[in-house]
Amino acid sequence: MQVLRKAFKQPLNEKVTEFVACTIADAHLVKSDLKGSLAHAAMLKEEGLISPSQGANIEKGLSTLLAKAEDGTFELKVEYEDVHMNVEKQLEELIGSDALRLHTARSRNDQVALDLRLYTVDAIDTVIVGLKTLQGALVQSAKKHVDAVMPGYTHLQRAQPVLYAHAILAFHEMFNRDIARLQDAQKRTAVSPLGAGAQAGSALNINPQTVAKKLGFSQVFVNSIDAVSDRDFAAEFLMACSLTSIHLSQMAETLVIWSSQEFGFVELGDNVTTTSSLMPHKKNPDPLEITRAKSGAVIGDLVNLLITLKALPLGYNRDLQETKPPVINSATIINDALEVMKCVVDSITINAEKTLQAASDPALMTTDLVEYLVLKGVPFRQAHEKISELVQNSRDKGLSLLDIELSEYQNYSDKFEQDVFALFDPTLSVTSKKSHGSTGKALVTQAVQALS
Repeated sequence: MQVLRKAFKQPLNEKVTEFVACTIADAHLVKSDLKGSLAHAAMLKEEGLISPSQGANIEKGLSTLLAKAEDGTFELKVEYEDVHMNVEKQLEELIGSDALRLHTARSRNDQVALDLRLYTVDAIDTVIVGLKTLQGALVQSAKKHVDAVMPGYTHLQRAQPVLYAHAILAFHEMFNRDIARLQDAQKRTAVSPLGAGAQAGSALNINPQTVAKKLGFSQVFVNSIDAVSDRDFAAEFLMACSLTSIHLSQMAETLVIWSSQEFGFVELGDNVTTTSSLMPHKKNPDPLEITRAKSGAVIGDLVNLLITLKALPLGYNRDLQETKPPVINSATIINDALEVMKCVVDSITINAEKTLQAASDPALMTTDLVEYLVLKGVPFRQAHEKISELVQNSRDKGLSLLDIELSEYQNYSDKFEQDVFALFDPTLSVTSKKSHGSTGKALVTQAVQALS
């Protein structure tokens, strides 16, 4: 390392330099660092800690570097250790000695905390956009196939007929909660730590509130020690990302199952599937499988960060450097997965005939039979037991419920009439549902229209 070594007799070992440097992760924080520096420089000028001409010179240089960062030409050198010293050295090369005043009343401790907060605030915005875009694809798929009836599942066993639109919009609700979690976490992320210094604040006349306002943060730190050591916001972001990744994984798994030949409920487009190097007939759902696997990496990032934090003493510790890669990695994974899953949903074709055929299994209407009796005054538990006995009898005889004679039904309850056989229509089953949030045709149609 070539900087900040005046108090040392020996240069830092090259291997140690490489080991402690964080330029790979910091490449993602360059714009955040420059934006934070611009706000800090403006505050120093306003408070009279640098002259107007010095401030203007610094701001011009930082703006030049920000333009380089935005067009991808800003380069980080390992020998300068991190983004902060790289910015300072490149600024000095651009504008001369005025650059040496930029770090007034600032430490890399509060600077890196700010950089990661700025990055995370932006990352949250990007993830939310990705979630809303995927939600839009789900709504369009539901709208396109609003009449498709399929079996709903519990324990991965056929349960009751439901609408495909109702099933796929369940993921829409999961993503709504993900968005709400991210928005809530963003409130605690958008807190400026700049002005805390290394951990004790400053004797200089600074104004952290001004910096926060310039950065669009509504809050500023309360305790300077906490400000430099707090990474709760990063953990919250990763927790929200972990839940999002789990929802994406569940969705991927569901679509893998539905698209298998054993189910054949949906077909994925050729543009989102691959083939085998040996078996030419294969149509593999690789994007779904990779999405499913990537959830492990995101959850791992959360665990990584929590383990890093769990035993740190109060104040800034260099261990906190290692909280940056998990945040950056998970943000990248989630955004990529959201884009890919949107492509997959856009490509889906529903095999409505096959889903209806599967939903037409008479056994799926046993709850309809129970409610049939309930509507005729039979107590629910008695009705459930009668239908359970009827199911066992049909199994013993090797008959479907639709093949049993009315007289046999009436052996279990005299409430059964000829109209009982109409219950074995899966379309009627979903149409009859009218409770709030159910798979009822009218309710699902209203839900799709409201979301469109």
